[in-house]
Amino acid sequence: MAQRKSSIYHTRAIPLDRYAGEWVVLARDAVIGHSKSLPDAIHKAAQRGVKQKPAVFLVPRKDEGPFLLFL
Repeated sequence: MAQRKSSIYHTRAIPLDRYAGEWVVLARDAVIGHSKSLPDAIHKAAQRGVKQKPAVFLVPRKDEGPFLLFL
């Protein structure tokens, strides 16, 4: 049987309304860090010790467009 490769893509919906205006760090289908400051969000995520490369993005407010940052 072939082993399944891990994926950075998320497999379930994560409600992000409560993070509007904040940077969010996602890994393993979970928010592992968030903050209004990008460095602070990344620092909080790093403290969780997750080995997987996370997805990082700014959750837009209702009056803003989407923002993505690939590290």
